[in-house]
Amino acid sequence: MLPDKKNIIFIFLIITVFGTVFLWWIFKNQPLPLTERIPGMDGRPAMKARSDTVNIGEFFDTLSAMDALLPGDWPRFRGVDFDNINKDTTPLSEKWDTAGPAIIWQATLGEGYAGPAVHNGRVYLLDYNERKKADALRCFSLSSGKELWRRWYYVDLKRNHGYSRTIPAVTDKYVVTMGPRSHVMCVDPVSGKLLWSLDLEKEFGIPGTEKGRITPDFYTGQCPLIDNDVAVLAPGGKALMIGVDCASGKIIWQTPNTDSLRMSHNSIMPMTIQGKRMYVYNAVGGVSGVSAEKSDLGKLLWLTTDWSPATTAASPVFLGNNEIAVFGSYGAGGARIIISEDVSGFKATVKEQHKATNGLASDQQTPVIIKDCIWAVMPENAGALKKQLVCYKKSDLLTEVWSSGKENRFGRGLGPYIVSGDKLYLLDDDGNLYFYKIQDNKATLISSHKILKGIEAWGPMAIAGKYLIMRDARNLLCLNIGK
Repeated sequence: MLPDKKNIIFIFLIITVFGTVFLWWIFKNQPLPLTERIPGMDGRPAMKARSDTVNIGEFFDTLSAMDALLPGDWPRFRGVDFDNINKDTTPLSEKWDTAGPAIIWQATLGEGYAGPAVHNGRVYLLDYNERKKADALRCFSLSSGKELWRRWYYVDLKRNHGYSRTIPAVTDKYVVTMGPRSHVMCVDPVSGKLLWSLDLEKEFGIPGTEKGRITPDFYTGQCPLIDNDVAVLAPGGKALMIGVDCASGKIIWQTPNTDSLRMSHNSIMPMTIQGKRMYVYNAVGGVSGVSAEKSDLGKLLWLTTDWSPATTAASPVFLGNNEIAVFGSYGAGGARIIISEDVSGFKATVKEQHKATNGLASDQQTPVIIKDCIWAVMPENAGALKKQLVCYKKSDLLTEVWSSGKENRFGRGLGPYIVSGDKLYLLDDDGNLYFYKIQDNKATLISSHKILKGIEAWGPMAIAGKYLIMRDARNLLCLNIGK
């Protein structure tokens, strides 16, 4: 039944009265007029404006004292001999219970895929602090996981599928790092004292590009190399490759970049080809060899642009017989390049190349060579072999001789693997660790273990003594794999 007209008028009057009273109360109790905030009046420290200039290595934090020196060495990308094979004779376990290897310690990281280096009982890792917006070289105790010190600096980065991606290079005297925007830092490995720094964007940037940008998409993936106390780097831009004296920070040689090659996501690999020691680098735009010998240090020996995929992350590997294998990402596959020499000098010839569906390929991790075989995890666009562990002969990159089978696929085919003796440890994207025994040209799966509920566990692993160090996007773990 609808209300009559008198009731409607009464209700309207009641609402009007209460509304008027409410508005009067609001105006009566309104706050005092706003005044301009004067720094310091509220007791807070003054805010400092942050400059666009990156002061590399500006800050240092001492966090803990060193507790124990443990044996084991993994001083750079792909280990002591650049082959991703641990040569240490420490006995390693053949099996574990269902829980898998024991986790000795764990540390929380900023999002990224940078791997660890280990030297003299210390673990070095380049990290990015998202809250501070800072690159940081963090030094941990191998035995306990205590963070010993941290050398860091402000650099404002936007998340670009994570941040840090590189592995430090460490010797008894130096640690060299390369940050996500190609900021290079050299520090003392024990004290963390800053020795020198170098902004590759600033020094070797390309005129006409945004801030001279030479860093590739998804930030720097190139791991620095220390060779005879010289840091060897490939900036692209104004120089294809440079050598920096680690003692002084002075650039002592540089290779002209006449073909305008660009920095890629892979790293420089030292090799001896045709009896000549050289630095081999697969840049964006071509593959090159630069002399690593004193007589003509830094001289460009050879270059080919016949192999130039848009993106390349896996580094070149030496196949023997003066041949190298190179790899491209996103289905580009791989190629075999032969390096010849005559009276006119060296020459590189692409002998064969293939798509990921037709031969050995790797989107991210660098394959491992064991005797006459080359091992890799195939990318997700590799057809029938997608995401499988595979073995090929070095002499034939087109025909697999063994694969793990479609029942054993590993994430997106992007996770790392590492070898010690006849043991191969493989980590998939989700933090599952697989333990294989290798015999000649095949592998037997011994066990698998869920180590952590991880995501994007893509950072390269390290073995030092009885410890396996691994990470996912946000966690660093140290496992005891000793006997």
